[in-house]
Amino acid sequence: MTIDRGVWTAEFTAHSTPRWPCPACGSGRLKVRPDSLQESETATSSAQHEHGAWEPEWIDGRFACLFDCVECSNSVAVAGKYRVQDERHYDPRDGETGDYEKYYRPEYFSESPNVIPLGERLPVEVAAEIRASYQPFWSDPVACANRVRSAVEKLLTAQRIPRTSGRIPEKRRRFLTLHQRIERFGNAHADLAAKLMAIKWVGNAGSHASTVSIEDLLDGYELLAFVLDELYSGRRRRADALASTINRRKAPRSPRRASNG
Repeated sequence: MTIDRGVWTAEFTAHSTPRWPCPACGSGRLKVRPDSLQESETATSSAQHEHGAWEPEWIDGRFACLFDCVECSNSVAVAGKYRVQDERHYDPRDGETGDYEKYYRPEYFSESPNVIPLGERLPVEVAAEIRASYQPFWSDPVACANRVRSAVEKLLTAQRIPRTSGRIPEKRRRFLTLHQRIERFGNAHADLAAKLMAIKWVGNAGSHASTVSIEDLLDGYELLAFVLDELYSGRRRRADALASTINRRKAPRSPRRASNG
């Protein structure tokens, strides 16, 4: 499964919103409620207006607004920063056209959209951990990466990969690292284990407070979405079964009619 990365890296304007899915129904799109949009420049930004070389693109502001789902009418509160961009240009026929445009970048959602879809078959504890990772996605990539790593731990537990090794007496037990647990998972799912290992490296950056970019997070989410799809959607098993049936029949599955000649 691929992710439309432009949706998760885009800013929005008062008249154009990225295709963020509603966190309540999952199918409807969120759209900004224009009359709810409130904004204000920072004190530092306002003071710069006195500078002789000041341009509107120097503006640094904060905003808050509501987004509504076009299908279920769910409302979500959003807050963040905005900037101003000069979109004036010269048209040979009309002369100078366009204006300065404000671009809004969310840093907080009261309910964050799902970056990847969470299927009904997904274990509750795994879905909850992934959903918790969406909240810091907008403002704290390091914390988000750490939650994605934790989701992999939950996934391995749901797949019955032990967290400890050794037997009674308890003093002989030791906790397995995530790396070791992924290796054990790989005994049955080598291809998926390689993807979980890649997610682990992204998550490690979050655990060690290293620099993590939005693109890094989207790498992790894309790999995680693929693994979840393989384990819980049933699409691969159905495709394998369909292929096996058709190949065995050497014909389509629909009833065959006798030829008229």
